[in-house]
Amino acid sequence: MAALLSSYIGNLFSRVFAGDAPPQHATKGRAGIHPWLQVGERVNVDVLADGKAIARLEHTATVPGLKKLPSLVFELPENLRRLELRGSHVDAQGKATSFKRRWSVLDMARISHPLYDTARPLVERIRAFAELSGLVEVGDAHLPAGTSAEAVLLEAEARLGTTLPSPLRALLAEADIRIDNSYFVQPHRLQTAEGLLLGPGGYGDGNGDLGVLLPHSVLARYRRSVAVFVEIGDGLGALAWDPQGVVPGEPPNAPGDQDNPGARPATPNEGVWYWLHQEHIAEPALLLDDGYQPQTAEAALTHVFKRLALSQAASPESEEQLLVDTAHPRNLLQLHFDEPRKPRLRFRSYDHHYSLY
Repeated sequence: MAALLSSYIGNLFSRVFAGDAPPQHATKGRAGIHPWLQVGERVNVDVLADGKAIARLEHTATVPGLKKLPSLVFELPENLRRLELRGSHVDAQGKATSFKRRWSVLDMARISHPLYDTARPLVERIRAFAELSGLVEVGDAHLPAGTSAEAVLLEAEARLGTTLPSPLRALLAEADIRIDNSYFVQPHRLQTAEGLLLGPGGYGDGNGDLGVLLPHSVLARYRRSVAVFVEIGDGLGALAWDPQGVVPGEPPNAPGDQDNPGARPATPNEGVWYWLHQEHIAEPALLLDDGYQPQTAEAALTHVFKRLALSQAASPESEEQLLVDTAHPRNLLQLHFDEPRKPRLRFRSYDHHYSLY
C-alpha cells in the first residue's frame, strides 16, 4: 500500500508541476512566515523572490514553538520560481551566525484553485477539484428511495434538534463525497458526535466510559454536536459542528499554536466547527480564524480537503524544493533551523496536524 501511494503521489506531482503555464485562479496568494524557535532566539532575514528583495523579517522568540499568527506576511509574486532567505540567526546563548538559503518553488494551485473560487457553489468547486486532483471521489447523494433531499434534511434536523448550516445542507443534498476510506455522512445517517463515538467508535461496547474519559463540557459538546465527516485512519476522527458555539477563552487545542488568547464568540447561532479524534478525545480542535473566532461553514467544509486530500500531495521531493499554493490566501511557512547556518522553510497549510488556517 505504501509503495502504491508513493507511486500515485509521484504521478500527481508530475501532473501538478508539469509545463510552464501559470495556474489560473482568482485569488492572490499570501505567505506568512512562522518561526519555530526557542525563547531568546532571534532572526533577521531578507526575503527574496527570484532575486528581488520583497520583505524583511525581524523576530525574537518570547515563547517556544509555532504560533498561529505569522511574524511576517508578504504577497507571493506571480510565476514565482525561487524564494531565498538571507540573514542572521542568534541562538539562545547569544551566538550569531549568518546564512543564505534558496529553494526552487513548486506551486500547488494547479490542482487546488477550484476550492478557493468563491464565485462558484461549494459543491461545484469540490467536483472540479476532484477532477483535477484525483484525490477525491464525488458521486450523487444516496437517499432513501422515494424521498427528496429536503425531506431527509428536515427529518434529520428534527431528530437532531437543530437547523443545519446552509452550506452543509446544500453539500449533503447534492453529493456523496469520499477521500480514501473517509467520507461525508449522508443526511439520513447524520448523528451526534457522541452517537458516532458510542457506535462506530466502539465506546458503547465497554471500551471506555465517555463520562469518565471526558470533561463535562466536552461531553456536553459531543452530545449536542452533529458529526458531518468521518475520518477513518489511525483511529476514528470526525469533523463536527456544535450549534452552541464557543465559550470565551476556551482553548482551541490547535497543535503548535503557542500562547494564544483562546476562542472568541462570533456571529450568534452559527456555532463552531471542530475536529475530534480518538487519540486526543478530550481535546476537540476548534476551527478558528485569525481573530480566534469560529470559521464560517464554507471555510470549515473546505478544510476537509486541505487536511485529508491536499495533505497527501504537500510533500516536496527534496529539501531544495519549497511548496506554495498561490491560490491559497494564507500560506503557512514554518521557519526553523536544523543547524545555525541551515534554515529550513516548510509549507504547513495542508499539514494534517499543523494546518492552523
